[in-house]
Amino acid sequence: RRWTLMLKQWYQRRVRGDPPSYKDDFSIQYEYLKSKIALFFVSPCSELNDEISELIMFVSHCLKCYCDYHEEFPKMLEDLIRKHNSVLPSELRVVICKSLLILRNRDLYQPVLLMKLFFELLGCPDKALREMLKLHIITDVRNINLKSNNNKMNRAIQAFIHTMLFKASPIAAKIAVQIMIELYRKHIWNDAKTVNILADACLSPHNKIKVAALTFFLSNDPSTEEDGNLSEEEEKKEKGRKISGMVRSAGVTKKARNKMKKIERARLILRKEAKKKRKPEGSFLAIHLLNDPQTFAEKLFKELNKLSDKFEIKLMVMQLTARVIGVHQLFLFNFYPYLQKYLNHSQVHCTKILAAAAQSSHSLVPPDVIEPMLKHIANTFISDHQTVEVMAVGINSVREICIRCPLAMEKDLLQDLAQYKKHTDKGVSMAARSLISLFRTVNRSMLSKADQGKPGDNMIEEGTSEYGASQALDAIPGIEFLNSSSDEEEEEEAPEPGTTPEPGSKRKRVSSVSSNSGKRARTSSETSGGARKRRRTNSSSRSRKNSTSRNRTLSETSSKVKKTASEWMTEKILTEEDFKRIEEKRLAWLMQNKQKRKGKRQASPERDDDHGEIINPSNIEKISKHKKQTKEERLQSVLEGRSDKKFGIKKAKMDPHASTTNTDKRKNKPFMMVVHKRGIKERSRKSFAEKQRDLKKKLLRGGK
Repeated sequence: RRWTLMLKQWYQRRVRGDPPSYKDDFSIQYEYLKSKIALFFVSPCSELNDEISELIMFVSHCLKCYCDYHEEFPKMLEDLIRKHNSVLPSELRVVICKSLLILRNRDLYQPVLLMKLFFELLGCPDKALREMLKLHIITDVRNINLKSNNNKMNRAIQAFIHTMLFKASPIAAKIAVQIMIELYRKHIWNDAKTVNILADACLSPHNKIKVAALTFFLSNDPSTEEDGNLSEEEEKKEKGRKISGMVRSAGVTKKARNKMKKIERARLILRKEAKKKRKPEGSFLAIHLLNDPQTFAEKLFKELNKLSDKFEIKLMVMQLTARVIGVHQLFLFNFYPYLQKYLNHSQVHCTKILAAAAQSSHSLVPPDVIEPMLKHIANTFISDHQTVEVMAVGINSVREICIRCPLAMEKDLLQDLAQYKKHTDKGVSMAARSLISLFRTVNRSMLSKADQGKPGDNMIEEGTSEYGASQALDAIPGIEFLNSSSDEEEEEEAPEPGTTPEPGSKRKRVSSVSSNSGKRARTSSETSGGARKRRRTNSSSRSRKNSTSRNRTLSETSSKVKKTASEWMTEKILTEEDFKRIEEKRLAWLMQNKQKRKGKRQASPERDDDHGEIINPSNIEKISKHKKQTKEERLQSVLEGRSDKKFGIKKAKMDPHASTTNTDKRKNKPFMMVVHKRGIKERSRKSFAEKQRDLKKKLLRGGK
């Protein structure tokens, strides 16, 4: 067989080297191939199969030399595999497809016709053939669009795939959807037509096609893994550059422990900033490319009402509907009562349903629509007869809904939930405190006076939140960092974004006031009780005046910063270097002033209302970092810790019959022999003032 193969290869080279001399021989082989194919359909056998395969490969390799057969041979192979693909053996099917690929690579067969034929063959009951065709289609489309996009061919193939979704076999349609998803992830077909074809696949009657399309819209970021690895390496380099200077200074200067704490805080801040810079989870670029999201959401909800399949498929449709509503801020009021049926702590995947409820809520939905769902969550999850995990999940879900639609919360309900801040379980108290901190920045008037906290720059004034109101930015966030002249002034003053440091005279005045108040406090012991009361009233009125003056200075400084920001916006065009400088100084301000949060609540440079487009169920499942262990678990951890450790290793005595040391004897002494010695030592350590005080007490006791 090896000799015959080498002989055929030699014969092919001779034919391609001198085509006119071998034209008659080629025509004889071609007619012989036709007769063998006709004989195969009369009486199929394995010997004919091998012979036909060899003849097909020979003709396909030598066909370029003879123009008379350019149209006849590809059409014959196409008709053969299209009409008789279920009858042909698997080896012969693969050989025919390979020969068609050879003809396509030599421009003897149109690529559009080959693509359509291969998409039809995807329904063939041959797994190896399907994998080969899928790989070829992806590589062929990528090579066609390598230099520039071939829109004409792309549109033709996409239109054919769209007809396949509802007319072809489910296996072929599923593989076609997988091919489109793979081409989208490789940034080859990342246009609106691809996304809308996949959106139609979400409404397919076949579950396999539907699940493949739903997984695409609900999966992670569709960018390639290589790009993600590169971005992570760049982030690590940036972190190393920013922290290396702090580490060097910590090794040189004093108080290294405090410096290391600052470095740890800086690492946490940079880690959070790196998470914000990453692309959002979920293929939201695909959701943004939908032509008619309102109609698509209505069709999904209609499909959701009709579904009688597994609950996992229904949950995926529910999640996609919620994401489309939340991203495009659509109106689908019947969706919220439908979700309310499944909001129960005993429901399977209840955290995913709660995340979908929070995802579908946005600021344009009327508060009356979301309010019943919010009350249902509070009544079902947040009650004392539920477990602490259920209560924490309920409060976290309420917080996520209020982030996107804060007007749905009532004042009485908020104050009731805020009382869980003193709960014995850490997860419940943390969830309640996060809800309080949210409404401190959104609407302080809804909280009780004890929970409102001190006013700061990041807090909205009372009564400003209204339905449908939108806040427009007057300037680029963080442009105030460009006002500083040098880095040394920033390190000394550390100004906040939105505020300016107070002048030095005011600081001196404050210090003088504090020193005077200290002198008055020292002399107050000599005055009478009435003078004390008068002085208390004066100090309280003085503190009120100081607070009002402080608020007045805050408002004045914020107005000054607005003026400077507007001047920067009108006088200068910001470049990429300016934006990089803003980002660097903002991170430096965060690392320097994150721990200086005493007194007034500081505003962070970034917008607090930017919470992203996706809600991860892990945000709702954040119950507690350290779960309380039972007695058995604590005992098991203790025994595991003892297994590899050796306690109480003593030095061996030089003489086993020798006596013990003085330290060992002192340990074993009776307590009554040592107690008197302890009292003598304590008396000798007393200072003169303490001895005087004890003597006075003794004399008074003896006088009585």
